[in-house]
Amino acid sequence: MQMTQRQKESFANYLANVQTGILTSSYRTLGAEWIHYNLKYEYNMLYYIVSGRCNIWVNGLNISPSSGRLILLPAGSTISATSYNKENFGKYFCHFTSIIGGTRLFDLLHMSSMIEVEDKSFIERQFQELTDYFSDKGITSALRAKTILLQLLCYFIERNPSLALHDSGHLDVQSITSIMEYINAHLADRLSVDDLARLVHFHPHYFIQVFKSMIGFSPMQYIAKLRYERACTLLSTTKLNMNEIAEHVGIHPEYFTKFFKHHSGVSPTAYRDNRTDREHEKQAMKAVLNRAGAGG
Repeated sequence: MQMTQRQKESFANYLANVQTGILTSSYRTLGAEWIHYNLKYEYNMLYYIVSGRCNIWVNGLNISPSSGRLILLPAGSTISATSYNKENFGKYFCHFTSIIGGTRLFDLLHMSSMIEVEDKSFIERQFQELTDYFSDKGITSALRAKTILLQLLCYFIERNPSLALHDSGHLDVQSITSIMEYINAHLADRLSVDDLARLVHFHPHYFIQVFKSMIGFSPMQYIAKLRYERACTLLSTTKLNMNEIAEHVGIHPEYFTKFFKHHSGVSPTAYRDNRTDREHEKQAMKAVLNRAGAGG
């Protein structure tokens, strides 16, 4: 089922919860010895062909990627592959997992397996950096590698000509994304699992199961997370008092301080004061730099 614009916007909220793990990332030149027949892997494979050409069969469908093609082979696919006419070819590759809740991302999305890259030097640099960070042992290297992988996945998804939802996952995904939109719009209201389940005609127990498998949180955990994040935003960007903020995020004023401290470790007043102090320091430093620039 081809995704409409509204479905894409709804799915974006769901997609933001994806969790990725990189298993390997490298560059390799291969030739006649590169042969695989009817193999299945429990991880995704992302290839970028730098030179030459190869043959790949994905669930029986043949593609022959050449230089400048980006290929995504989802976990669980039946894959066969050979070199093209026994010629050498060079590729970057990354093996990775991608899960939302308990669901593999590409069990939900249907896409073309291959796209042509417009900015070849940019994608090659991305893979070079991904491979370097994956091999590095710096404190932020794994996080930087994961960030680059997400950028490459965004590139592939955004430019895919046949992006669609698999029919098997369509109804549950649309139901849960509609509930996420509803929660965001009604965060100040009293929200219960029974009421939310009723909106999408799910039994409450099934609703909790599906929601958690897709989002990674139970419905009430997700609501609490959003309420805390919105409270942080209101404390940082408005002059609303604590009772007003509590009402905006759907927490009884009597329990707001306890709720906020449970999630942040500090009281809402201390959080606001700390943010205000940091903002004053930032503004003061900016003024000093401006004066230095004007004088220099």
